[in-house]
Amino acid sequence: MNGILLIDKPSGITSSGCVYRLRKLLKNKKIGHCGTLDPLASGLLPICIGEATKFSSYISEQRKEYRVKILLGIETDSGDITGKKISEVNFNVPLKDIKNVLDKSKGMQTQLPPMYSALKFKGRPLYSWIRKGIYLKREKRRISINRIDLISRDSANIFTLLVSCSKGTYIRSLTESIGKKLGTKATVLELRRTKIGMIGEGNLFKLENSSLDSCKKALINCDSILKHIPLITLTSAEAKKLRDGQQVDYNARQEKEGIVRIYEEDSSFIGLGSIDSSLKISPKRLMSTTKTPDCLHND
Repeated sequence: MNGILLIDKPSGITSSGCVYRLRKLLKNKKIGHCGTLDPLASGLLPICIGEATKFSSYISEQRKEYRVKILLGIETDSGDITGKKISEVNFNVPLKDIKNVLDKSKGMQTQLPPMYSALKFKGRPLYSWIRKGIYLKREKRRISINRIDLISRDSANIFTLLVSCSKGTYIRSLTESIGKKLGTKATVLELRRTKIGMIGEGNLFKLENSSLDSCKKALINCDSILKHIPLITLTSAEAKKLRDGQQVDYNARQEKEGIVRIYEEDSSFIGLGSIDSSLKISPKRLMSTTKTPDCLHND
């Protein structure tokens, strides 16, 4: 069984918990998720199964989109409403001030990962250290906020945003930063991931009452979430050379340098390769030599 399930992760369960459920259901240990969602968060969580696990890093590196409901005037230790309340103040701010701060929150910036996160230190997520009372020094990361739109103002101190951001962005940290710029505290009330790359939240698979048959029906092609990567086609002879670990000349076809999706003439997905400055293709992540119907492209 090879492919990707686009899970609608419910709030209250960890991303690893979703993987555990599917491993138990499918009796397959070769399963992993792409892009961790906090337990509070819901929404799009790609789950790679079998051969698709080879490409998980190329999926998780894509731009993300979130819908987040923010509560002003509250500070918690975790940055969301499930954490322990640290402080609370009455606070009301004009709508124009919110819009002004949101506009200033766009673009390239640095962000400090929160201690309540799945970022690993010595093989363990940061939240496991903080639960033992151990605070660790963290390095700031470069992130990008491409878009941040005010969807609604639900009350004087609650509003909902749509955020498009780079990999590695922590929405809780962004929320706290917005609160600080407004002269108050802020915490996440609700969080939902709505998009990864070109994949949206339409027709997501729900884990509740799922079965082996329903998983098979919901499975999508190994390469269907990699369409942000340029596509090339090789002959059978060239594909064999690549599978044997050899480079393939591609200079006659004028392709640019970088990572490419590779298909054989029969439309079967071979995997990912890398084109260097001499326009030779080297293998990066290749499928097994067994061709299966769930690895054919339909671009």
